[in-house]
Amino acid sequence: MFGFKVALFGAVSALSLSSAAFAADAEAPSVDELVVTGRRPIAESVAAALEAQRSSDSLVSVLSADAAGNLPDQNIAYAIGRLPGVAVQRDQGQARYINLRGAPVYWTTLSFDGLSVVSPQGRDSRFDNIPTAIASQITVEKAITPNLAGASVAGNIDIRTRRAFDYPGQTFTGKLGYGKVELGGGKEFDSSLVYSNIFADGKLGIVAQGSYYMREMATDNWETDPYLSNTVDPSKHFAREHENKHYRLTRENISGSLRADYRIDENNSVFASTIYTQYHDDELRDNFIFRLDQGTNAAGAGYASAANITASDPTFGVSYGARINARIDYRDSVEEMSTTTLGGEHSWSGWDVSWRANYTDTSDGRDAPLTAALQSPSSFLLRPTVQYDFRDGDVNTVKLFQTLGTTTARVMGAQVTDIEAFQFPLTSIGNLVGADITQAWTGKLDISRETELFGRETKVQFGVLYTDRQKKSREAGYTKSFTTGTIPTWSTFATDIGYLGTQNLNYTFRYTDKGFTTAFVNNLIATGQATRTDTRGNYYLVGEELAALYAMATTQFDWGNIVYGARVEQVKNTGQAYVTFPAAGTTPANTRLVQTSSEDTMVYPSVHLNWNVNDEVKARLSFTTSASRPDFDDLRPNFTINDATQSISGGNPEAKPEKQIGLDAYVEWYMTPSGFLSAGIFYKDIADVLVKRSSVYGATTLNVPGIDRSGYAYNAIGNGGDGHLQGLELAYTGTIETFAQANNLPEWMEGFGTSVSATFTSSEVSLPANNGVASRKISLLGSSDAVYNVQATYEKYGLSVRLAYQYRTPWGESVGDYQTIAGGVYPVDNGDIFWDADEELDFSARYQVNDILEIYVDGANLTNQGSRRYGDQSRYPIEFEKFGRRYTGGVRFKF
Repeated sequence: MFGFKVALFGAVSALSLSSAAFAADAEAPSVDELVVTGRRPIAESVAAALEAQRSSDSLVSVLSADAAGNLPDQNIAYAIGRLPGVAVQRDQGQARYINLRGAPVYWTTLSFDGLSVVSPQGRDSRFDNIPTAIASQITVEKAITPNLAGASVAGNIDIRTRRAFDYPGQTFTGKLGYGKVELGGGKEFDSSLVYSNIFADGKLGIVAQGSYYMREMATDNWETDPYLSNTVDPSKHFAREHENKHYRLTRENISGSLRADYRIDENNSVFASTIYTQYHDDELRDNFIFRLDQGTNAAGAGYASAANITASDPTFGVSYGARINARIDYRDSVEEMSTTTLGGEHSWSGWDVSWRANYTDTSDGRDAPLTAALQSPSSFLLRPTVQYDFRDGDVNTVKLFQTLGTTTARVMGAQVTDIEAFQFPLTSIGNLVGADITQAWTGKLDISRETELFGRETKVQFGVLYTDRQKKSREAGYTKSFTTGTIPTWSTFATDIGYLGTQNLNYTFRYTDKGFTTAFVNNLIATGQATRTDTRGNYYLVGEELAALYAMATTQFDWGNIVYGARVEQVKNTGQAYVTFPAAGTTPANTRLVQTSSEDTMVYPSVHLNWNVNDEVKARLSFTTSASRPDFDDLRPNFTINDATQSISGGNPEAKPEKQIGLDAYVEWYMTPSGFLSAGIFYKDIADVLVKRSSVYGATTLNVPGIDRSGYAYNAIGNGGDGHLQGLELAYTGTIETFAQANNLPEWMEGFGTSVSATFTSSEVSLPANNGVASRKISLLGSSDAVYNVQATYEKYGLSVRLAYQYRTPWGESVGDYQTIAGGVYPVDNGDIFWDADEELDFSARYQVNDILEIYVDGANLTNQGSRRYGDQSRYPIEFEKFGRRYTGGVRFKF
């Protein structure tokens, strides 16, 4: 055990919370110090985080590693998801995307060491593919200054990577953990290793890092959608189909990084760093889809017919002779990011110069080594009668029966509990190799100088940036159809492994064999039985050149400082894609490469006022401007032409950025000797929101001799909505240490602490009239009315315990289509799609055995709440999924 000193800005918070920072040279308040026996990782990380927040010139939340270099949680999404104002979106129960203060995920940008990088998915920055092992500190920049990208609308997540000079000489740190996933009984493995050392008489520092994470799991999943539109009784939402998705997953995260820093002298230093991350999703899907709409009522009237709709209940009923569509899909997708940076820091004649040169290459893979479709035969006597029960909404089920009788007098026979007792032979099988590949070159130069302006001490800053990005989507595949001869069935590919989930399916099935089924497809390709598919229609290449210039100043006053300036960005976009032009008369259809280009220039002014109210209370007021550019796939010139209906659909190369004006007002109280409290309000005015809309095409790009398509109806994403986002953010962290000491309570009680935050938002976006439906208002996608983070902690005698709870109210996922029927407005299919309320409860305990070794146990998703989606209204569920609890344990070490 050893001692150290911890600044008590919030000694036992599980995480750093949102706080404002002030000028580095502002008079700092007096801070008590406490010598602690044994390492206190929670207190260490909070102390470092609050110190960084107080020294910042803009509104930030910081998450810092403890003295051993550890950050909480396995990936970046989990870690920052515990900060105030941050909500996470999960995939298969794993935190992936970030909604910052109620904003869409594409409003948050990503940077490493202050340099923005492109995410493999484009504007939607993913954070589950970045392990915390590479980071020493994460800063959530909520109110951007001119030196940050104008696309950082909600904010920017800056990841400060580890540096050798952060450690005293040669250091090894690492983690090794193993655990179990409750659902499916899979394994979980988590490991990392960091080596750091300083050479050449303290001038050269090198740090190398590697990490590997793996999780095996199964899921409970059903989907009941889409809902069918009908004019007989549009208030009755009949589901077209019910589907059970039987997932088996293995997910892996691999990372490696290397950084070398060289101090030439006290005024000059250079560095080189490279970071590689890989997210591998090996996903086996065995799906059964029960097409209710392909069945009838007992009298033979179609499921979607007026007679059946009038007499039937859409939540509980029977479809006679429904069709089984089965699918076997193996996804072997790899998402990779590699970013390499050369940079330097220099001080020359009173000027500070910082430069960066970066190359980033990403690949968002979507390989499918196997995709197979199986289907019931046409005879209703060979199909099941399906009794559906959707009354619960969380437990939608079906029961299968024999179908007997005649076409117009169908009869439900005996229940069938083995789905393979029905016929559903193979109709097609194939594979797909595809990826979205992004390459980006970036150069950045920042210059600053301390001077006087208007008689006040002022730091002036200037900078330029140039980025050239290209995103390309490509894919290739093979397929074979089966109509005659010996046709494989499900049993051809089945194993002896039964259902691994916990749902009551009312039927049994066998999972398919990955090795055998994949080899089956490969043999069809090798022997020429499978044919190559034409995938040119899915190809696109979109280029983006961005040139930026900024100027800003930070002027000091007795009461604080003001940061002000502006950024100018010019963006040039180019695009190309293959378009199939329909046949005209005797002319056959042909596929051509279409090319487009556009250009836009925008100015982003901002002002930040930082006020030291007193030694403990800080206030911050910010005015910012920003704009979120359309995603790369939104700008692609992929068009589908329909001359019969005189319509065009696809991407929109002319889409413009969404524009925002933001206001932030925050107050923070650094309570002496420990504790932290903050409250803030924020507002964003939004213009030119990107929405699906119908307009006139208006261009001659797709014209051919004799056909003018410039007046065709154009259905694509476009600028059309205005609105706002506003909210309130509250955060508190503290311990009972001072209270316990003042009241002579037992020493062990001093270790209790808490950290709570709540963010309340409301938003409104006006959507233009579309499809005969008048303009309507919706909330911003990804915006929950409320997000809560509650953490209870205990840290004493080398023991650190955290119980963390997260909850967010429902939020919108996508905007759907609506129609007018008899004066009422009803969804087409599902309409707008929402995620229902989400919660997660996690537990973590760490105990320091000695100076080198620490043991830990973690429990994740302890409430095992399911993820639920619904269409239009909560009473119309379309998906429900559970992932199970996870438990891991292991050791951390440092020497």
